[in-house]
Amino acid sequence: MTVTYGEGVFEELVNLSFYLAENDELVAQTFLNACDDTFQFLAANRLIGSQREFDCEELSDVRMWRVKGFEKYLIFYVPTDRGIRILHILHSSTDYNRAFEND
Repeated sequence: MTVTYGEGVFEELVNLSFYLAENDELVAQTFLNACDDTFQFLAANRLIGSQREFDCEELSDVRMWRVKGFEKYLIFYVPTDRGIRILHILHSSTDYNRAFEND
């Protein structure tokens, strides 16, 4: 299964890991590893995430799942024929509708 990444996803990962590293670098590295593990899990189980509702038809396939071990961090993705495409990784306190408005 293949994992691809939308524009800005790596920047989101860097920003989140820098934030976590301010308190503990090991936690930040564990977070990045957990993201990768969760991406692979989602690629193998593409439809497991809960489907999100947006006004925009183009976003009708977006699903959400939590990062394993970091449940306050959410992965937004779409299933593809060969795996998934990661669109965003956000803290649960973030208004995800606003994040998608900028796409």
